[in-house]
Amino acid sequence: MLPIIVLIGRTNVGKSTLFNILTKKRNALVSSLSGLTRDRNYEFCYLEKNKKFILTDTAGFDFESKIIKTQAHKQTLIAMKEADLILFVVNAREGILPGEYEILKKIRKYQKESFLIINKIDGIKEVEKIHEFYSLGFKKNIKISASHNQGINHFINKYLTPWIEFEFKKIKPKKTIEKKEKIENLPIKIAFIGKPNVGKSTLINSLIMQNRIITSNIPGTTLDTISVPIKYHNKNYILIDTAGASKKKRKKNKIEQISIIKTFKTIEKTDITLLIIDAKNEQNKICNQNLLLINMIEKFGKPLIIIINKWDLLNFSEQKKFKELINYKLKNAFFSKIHFISALTKQGIFEIFQLVKNIYHQFTNKKINTSKLMQIMKNAIKKHQPPMINGRRIKLKYIHLGSTNPFKIIIHGNQTRYLSLAYKKYLKNFFHEALKINGIPMKMKFKETKNPYV
Repeated sequence: MLPIIVLIGRTNVGKSTLFNILTKKRNALVSSLSGLTRDRNYEFCYLEKNKKFILTDTAGFDFESKIIKTQAHKQTLIAMKEADLILFVVNAREGILPGEYEILKKIRKYQKESFLIINKIDGIKEVEKIHEFYSLGFKKNIKISASHNQGINHFINKYLTPWIEFEFKKIKPKKTIEKKEKIENLPIKIAFIGKPNVGKSTLINSLIMQNRIITSNIPGTTLDTISVPIKYHNKNYILIDTAGASKKKRKKNKIEQISIIKTFKTIEKTDITLLIIDAKNEQNKICNQNLLLINMIEKFGKPLIIIINKWDLLNFSEQKKFKELINYKLKNAFFSKIHFISALTKQGIFEIFQLVKNIYHQFTNKKINTSKLMQIMKNAIKKHQPPMINGRRIKLKYIHLGSTNPFKIIIHGNQTRYLSLAYKKYLKNFFHEALKINGIPMKMKFKETKNPYV
């Protein structure tokens, strides 16, 4: 079992900045505004000599919203309980505040090994301001500036690495797994996206059967991307909750803008995307924002499953009308699977794993040889020939597979630059149907064959 280290402290003391530095990633949302981290955020950290541990970022102990504050507080206490080492982060510029003594009581309650991290020491001339933290009674007091990367190497080499070596020296590395087995055991990464308050976090909590992510009826509760590992029927998955993508026209603050950028980056890095739609709010009209998200996912070349949540809130007549509406609105989309659920009552939620598994294997294991692609292209041309340009017909000569992730095919021919969008769409739909790659977007590239006599 890998050691778990947790970052604890008030809001805006620099926990997420330190988290990003130690993990060597930018997964935690960082800003001068307080209260951005709300859920437990886990990430693997690698030190020298193949040393590895799990680092947990947590919410600060004070929030404006009472509902979110209570849930965030519970998440932080859970993180402290499961940790092997607690890093108590304080702000050197502000000195000791009453809240720090309350946090100290909670740390001592769990009787865990703990270090005091005195952050933001840069630019402080009054040494007494830093020394007053020694009164908290920690044996190990480490002075750093996370934002300026000051004292980080000293902290890792003198404190963190020796602690890991001493506490976990008995852990023996597992035997090397064969390459094929490693690939099979790789977790499937699933991104949950959608508008705010459609039930993304509730769905993840229902799938893992615990209140892992904070949920409330307040839109925008989730600000950061949260990864949750789960094993279901001997298959590993990573469920990634994202911030809600709000309407394009609405003026967004800086945090919302960063959150949406992170959501799109998450789509790019994951294997499959689930777009969650609120059946109750959109039973009369499918929001254009959802159509924009579908187009964005298609551009990234990622498989997509549409999840219609809160299905239990519609009566039979409303459900029938909604199905007709969504089938009409999404008739030109590249996917075929729409799944109806209720995240709150767990209706139909576990079928999602099978849907994901089927599309993932289809996406990763699809082997298509050139001869098959050539035959499909000939059949498409026979059924509907390319248009004539200046008395000469556009010729499509050769086709081959460009890549499988994302799925891309490349067609070579004469005057392909003159192909209309309608004909390109016809070809794409023809190949989709012939190859039976439902739910997987296809990219099609056309290349001009150069005339050697010119």
